[in-house]
Amino acid sequence: MNQRQPDRVVVINDRSAMVGGASNLAILSAGLLERRGIGVTYLAGDTAEHEKPAGDTINIAGKPLVQQGRLSAFAGGLYNSKAFETLQDLISMRDTPSTIYHVHGWSKILSPSIFRALAAVRDRTVLHAHDYFLTCPNGGLANYRKQQVCHLRPMSASCLVTQCDKRGYHEKLWRTARHLLREHFYPTGDLPANIVVVHERMRQIFERAGLNVEHVETIRNPVEPFLAEGAEPAAHRTFYFIGRLEPEKGFEEAAQAARIAGVGLHVIGDGAGRSILERNYPEVVIHGWRSRQGMREILRDARAIVISSRVPEPFSLAALEAVSSGIPVIMPDSALLGAEITARECGLVFRSGDTVALAEGLRHLAIDDGLIGKMAQNCRREAPRLAHTATSWIEALMALYGRVLERSETSRSAEIRPVRQFTAFGSRLLNR
Repeated sequence: MNQRQPDRVVVINDRSAMVGGASNLAILSAGLLERRGIGVTYLAGDTAEHEKPAGDTINIAGKPLVQQGRLSAFAGGLYNSKAFETLQDLISMRDTPSTIYHVHGWSKILSPSIFRALAAVRDRTVLHAHDYFLTCPNGGLANYRKQQVCHLRPMSASCLVTQCDKRGYHEKLWRTARHLLREHFYPTGDLPANIVVVHERMRQIFERAGLNVEHVETIRNPVEPFLAEGAEPAAHRTFYFIGRLEPEKGFEEAAQAARIAGVGLHVIGDGAGRSILERNYPEVVIHGWRSRQGMREILRDARAIVISSRVPEPFSLAALEAVSSGIPVIMPDSALLGAEITARECGLVFRSGDTVALAEGLRHLAIDDGLIGKMAQNCRREAPRLAHTATSWIEALMALYGRVLERSETSRSAEIRPVRQFTAFGSRLLNR
């Protein structure tokens, strides 16, 4: 029996440029689907200032909330009327029974308004959980004020009275209102939704938070190694931090721990925290953002990759890009991949938020060449079990779309059948 496949996939995302994990994957999916002959419409909240992700790309021409004035961001972040109207028009004019709507990101520009439009095609809508916004108002399951993982039940009374937002309690209230509005348009507690999580443990987190997980499926992200071959980490001394220089990423903890351990730290990334590193940690070498090829050239002398995020990373792409290159990692125990990394002996974990524990881990990795060599071998062997390739990832998405369409068709048939039965019964009565 041939699997159902969509005649069109509408990819919905805040951005049409590769500016982060969700956007990178949304754009990747559009290209891979088109290569398979599937029609793709890419609906983006931003402006068309770059190469189009798909041949049929619709840009709403909005700006990220952080680039808007306060009042505009406040109102538009709650309800972007242009996003609603554009998506509603697209659905009314071009929807078919085999169209899939795949939402990757909505919190930066598009707002909960898109869920009002998607409610009409809910049975064929897929929500990709690259973060925790479906359950947590701030999206991170983290207390950003304390810079630590939050263990409160999202949207509980304790959660609502806790000031966890980066900017202030007024913003916590705004995020809570936005969460409630999204849930009003598109309930995920009482009704099942087609949700993709990027790690199995996210399903458990969502279930504890009260989401209906009947149609939640795990599809891990695709990973491309930093290095195709040739990594010899035991022959090198340098540790690398890769990521945005924002407090929640723990860049300062990485710098502090490296100083305590007496190891060299290089940073690939940029952000507001760059000035902090330049001022307080002059020994840290900052490369800024680099192209893929540029990263390959730099990371050939990596001993290990440092992941020091203060929030529970759902899927640490940098960690798996390193592991698939044969480079060990050290990461916090709050990262969902942490237990697997240690179980497969591809790296170490440390107690989340504990700089001294991170320093001890760095020191251990720095002095034991035999351990690094063994971990490098384990990395190369175990990497295929930890993530998808681009090919296997799009195949998993296509299989998911097939199941979604089959459920949708079954649901429509169940709704139509009683009408048909009544019509047939009525005909028999009239023919007597």
